Amino acid sequence: MSHTKVSKVYIGPATYQITVQGKVDKVYVKNFTGMKVIYTNLKNKELSTITGEVMDQAALSGIINFLIDCRFCLESVVKIG
Repeated sequence: MSHTKVSKVYIGPATYQITVQGKVDKVYVKNFTGMKVIYTNLKNKELSTITGEVMDQAALSGIINFLIDCRFCLESVVKIG
């Protein structure tokens, strides 16, 4: 019998920073309870960084899919806490 090593699976809440190209209207971010958006301009590239607690991987996937469906180009997704 062989044993397979299972990697740790993320199952709880965590804080994420999601950065996309363009300006995400704050109306969209209201759909993501408790998340904040900050706008920056880096080398003439407008960026929106959405930060907040995400309940689980399904919720994170939903946020990312929503942003992609709205035609935003994903720059980064970083777990910060």
